[in-house]
Amino acid sequence: LFVVGLHSGREVAAMSTSMMRLVSVLVSAAAVHGAVLSAARPATMARSAFGRAPVVVMSVEVRWPDIVRSYVSAKFKTIDLDDSGEVDRDELKELYRGLIPDASDTDVQEATEAFFKEFDADGSGDIDKEEFKLAVMSNKFLNSDMRLKEQVYVDVLKSFDATGDKLLEPAAFNALEAQLDWEGSNAPVQYGKLASKYMD
Repeated sequence: LFVVGLHSGREVAAMSTSMMRLVSVLVSAAAVHGAVLSAARPATMARSAFGRAPVVVMSVEVRWPDIVRSYVSAKFKTIDLDDSGEVDRDELKELYRGLIPDASDTDVQEATEAFFKEFDADGSGDIDKEEFKLAVMSNKFLNSDMRLKEQVYVDVLKSFDATGDKLLEPAAFNALEAQLDWEGSNAPVQYGKLASKYMD
């Protein structure tokens, strides 16, 4: 009322028109901004492979290359027992004994030598993180008939069950779970309980 008292009716009408145009511009800008954010960070709703509640995955933040990079880094640290930045034969043997408890010493030795023969690219006698990543990406590291994403998922849960350590952050784990395709897989159903415990 105070503003109206200072201006003529024509001026007030002009001001109202200008304000409406400004509001229209701001609303349009907000809509465009929201559309840009949605395009840059598409959210997808996915149900757990074991029937847990749907999870929202921001695919731009937790894509598969990011997930596997995080997994490789965390897994490598669990194998590199002396924190040297490289894995030697004894450390790899410890890994195989954990993965295959009933394997004989001969089996472990043969598996270790085969691993070094294939993945010790520079012939140094040790496996560095980059060589380890190549082993993981080759789908031969865990020696399973599952697809790589399923292998990583199961290994994350097995490691958690054995040690309590989480090789992936919850957001990355959720994103990985949403990408799984268990059709034709031999993964036991009990991983569903572990997955729920992992996210607690």
